[in-house]
Amino acid sequence: MERNGPIEITVDSEDSKLDLVWKVRLLSMDDESLVVEQPVTLHKTVPVDIGAEIIGAIAIGQNRWMFRTRVLENVEKLSQFGTVKALKLAMPINVERCQRRNFYRTSTTSLTLAPIQVYQLLEPDSAVPLEVATQAAIVDSSSHGTANDPFEFAKPELGQSMSSTMLNIGGGGVGLLINADETSVLNKHHLFWMRLDLTPAVPLPLSLTARLAHTRIDSSGDAHCGFAFDFIRNRSYEPFVAEQICRYVSQIQKPDFGDRQAA
Repeated sequence: MERNGPIEITVDSEDSKLDLVWKVRLLSMDDESLVVEQPVTLHKTVPVDIGAEIIGAIAIGQNRWMFRTRVLENVEKLSQFGTVKALKLAMPINVERCQRRNFYRTSTTSLTLAPIQVYQLLEPDSAVPLEVATQAAIVDSSSHGTANDPFEFAKPELGQSMSSTMLNIGGGGVGLLINADETSVLNKHHLFWMRLDLTPAVPLPLSLTARLAHTRIDSSGDAHCGFAFDFIRNRSYEPFVAEQICRYVSQIQKPDFGDRQAA
C-alpha cells in the first residue's frame, strides 16, 4: 500500500440495510496501525467512533482486496494537504481477495451497496420544490414522529432513467456503476436526478441533483461514473444533505439501531 494512495472504508454494521463506502487516502502506516483520512461529505466530517468496526478495501492491479479492522483513535495528521482529521485503524490480521464477479464480496465479508435509479433532469429548477418539501418534512418529523413523502406532489420534470449501484460516496458526489445496456442515456444529457434512501435513520429518501463529472468504461462495457452533486439552485439544501448523511452513519453505530429498525 502506498502512502497517499486510496483506500475504501465503510462502517461495519450488521443491522444497516446498505453500506456507504468512502474513498480516503492512506496517510501513514506502521506494524500496528494504518492512519487514513476521516471521511468527509459536503465539507462536513463524518462521525466515526473509537471502537467502530470498519471494512476496508484496496485495489492492487486488477484485483481488489478486503479486510476488517477497527478505529483505535481519532487523530489529526499533518499531510502534504495540510493538517487533516484522521482515523487510526488497527493493522488488519487477514486480507482476502474479492470475488472476480463481485468486487465487494469475499468468502467471509460482503458489502450491501445501494441501488439507485438515475433520471435525466429535463428542467433543473423543477427539482427545487421537492428538495424544499423533503427538507421540511424531515425537520417536521423530529417533533411529530412521522414524515410524509412529498414526491408525488412535487415530482421534478424527468426524462429517461437508468439503474445503477452506488460504489462510493465522496466529499461532493457519488460513484455509480451503470450497466452496459443503459449507458447510452449518459451521452444524451449532462444533468441528472436521483434519490438516496437512508431510511429509517433518515425518514425520507434524499432528492439529489447531480452533474456527470467523469466516466470510465470497464472490460464488460459497464460505466463507472462520478457524479458531482449540484446545489447551485438551492444552496441551503447542501448542509442539510450533509447533516442527514452524517446522521445515518452516526445512527448505524448505535447499539440499538437494529431494534429501532425492527420497530
